[in-house]
Amino acid sequence: MSSRRVLALALRIIRQFARDRRSLALLFLAPLLVMTLLNFLLGSGGSGFTLGVVSPSGPAGEAILTQLSSRLSNQAGVTVKAISRDGVDTALKNGDADGVLIFPASYDPTTSPASITLRLDGSKPGEAQQIRALVSQLLTGLPGAQAVTPPASSDSLTVSYLYGGPQYTQTDALAPLFVALFAFFFVFLLTSVSFLRERSQGTIERLMVSPLSKTELVLGYVLGFTLFAMLQSLIILLFVVYVLRVHYAGNLGLIFLMTLALTIGAVNMGIFASAFARNELQVIQLIPVLLVPQILLGGLFFPVATLPVVLKQLAYVFPLTYANNALRDVMLKGFGLGDIWPDLVFVAGFAAVMVLAAALSMRQERL
Repeated sequence: MSSRRVLALALRIIRQFARDRRSLALLFLAPLLVMTLLNFLLGSGGSGFTLGVVSPSGPAGEAILTQLSSRLSNQAGVTVKAISRDGVDTALKNGDADGVLIFPASYDPTTSPASITLRLDGSKPGEAQQIRALVSQLLTGLPGAQAVTPPASSDSLTVSYLYGGPQYTQTDALAPLFVALFAFFFVFLLTSVSFLRERSQGTIERLMVSPLSKTELVLGYVLGFTLFAMLQSLIILLFVVYVLRVHYAGNLGLIFLMTLALTIGAVNMGIFASAFARNELQVIQLIPVLLVPQILLGGLFFPVATLPVVLKQLAYVFPLTYANNALRDVMLKGFGLGDIWPDLVFVAGFAAVMVLAAALSMRQERL
């Protein structure tokens, strides 16, 4: 083995990378971007929930709310909030509370215990189980120093759900998010790499000097890639629903429509991104810049509502945030088109912008 030849080869690789400033920037800056986002996300501490309380009328209600707040003050991330009796479902739907503990209006703790109701969102099974366990402990463990202490037991607790029910699992809650993620991620990767090869092999140059107009060229590529993207989205959706047997409450057609709008945007974003890459390695290096922030901030791992203010504003720029929100609302809550149309309009608008960007990225010169 010749150390001279090995050194010469190593120097050639070093010079090659040194001349490729784009790869160097992505190699060193992309991990710093991801680590910075993770630092803000993991250090924000926004992983708690809000327990609403509908208190009985009179002094007993005020004392119960005070004692519950005092007991929960030691629970990190748990907030107690007073809710009006006729605003329970509104508070749950708007996200003002994750669960509401409802005492009877004429509740008298000095007599035999009456039934107490815990109303849960249901679309977040993990949080629902935590709240249910916590409330059971509160009702059986409150100190009996005063006559207003609720002498309830977990047996007297009635649980009801605004959406879903006890059959919903964490898989059901995550399924809509993974449908959007896989469709967006793999379509972008497939399109960007495939279109990069079209550019590097000179196919784009030859087509642009053919009788095809630029509009025809863009539409042809978009339709070709979109067909496979649509099939992939359909397969993912059918597999999740009929093979994995996740529970869903909404219309499958509406779920597919949102997924299709997202994949059309991913197709054209892949075509646009391929204009800034010279090889497949650079396409892969674009993922931490274009996709990872959307995955981290789009609500898959951290609820958007709990993000720091700056990151929350950034999250509302990403299409994956709106797709995740809409798919969760349709699959878990049974929402219709009238409920999710703002999310659908944003994702469709993103797809339209990416179509324009893809068209503008088609230049005659080879990259």
